[in-house]
Amino acid sequence: MERLKGHIIRLEEFDDSRAWSQHAYDTGMQYGWSLSFFPGINGRKTDLTRYGISIYPHHKKCVKYMQRPGTHGCFLSHWQLWNKCAQGTQPMAIFEHDVEFTAPLRDVEFQDVIKFEGFKPSKPIPPGQWWEGARAYAITPQGAQKIVSWINQNGAMPADWMLCDGIVDVVFDTDNRVRVRQNKFSFTRDLV
Repeated sequence: MERLKGHIIRLEEFDDSRAWSQHAYDTGMQYGWSLSFFPGINGRKTDLTRYGISIYPHHKKCVKYMQRPGTHGCFLSHWQLWNKCAQGTQPMAIFEHDVEFTAPLRDVEFQDVIKFEGFKPSKPIPPGQWWEGARAYAITPQGAQKIVSWINQNGAMPADWMLCDGIVDVVFDTDNRVRVRQNKFSFTRDLV
């Protein structure tokens, strides 16, 4: 397998996102991760309908969350990367701006998705079991295609809900190579 390339989602118009994503990049480079910045989508400036995406209608909380500009901006940022991965031949890692790296990446084998952070199981949703947070994970083209196809057929859910076992095979790297930084800025919370 080629070296796993990672993308750090960064909202250019927010000073905090630029600063935190730079910290994420710097800590990742310190440990030898292959990283680049990916321009995130500000949910205040666009919405799902511009991309021809509907909201998954079969869960009241999903509909409520997906009305929030921060949630659909976060979703769209991940969705663009899922589409990019689905069209490629190599897995990619996706990181939100508020992570930091604590160890080098080891060789990882996985079928669809491997989460590097966010292992707490959440209340299951109709499609399956999900785990809080989509801040740090890697996805294969096969896994990305499963998510994109599911969205096309059923609609959008928050990004971390999309990483559920009813849509993709999810495994965990629990070696604490990546952790979330504790701060006051979030894609979803501050863009409500």
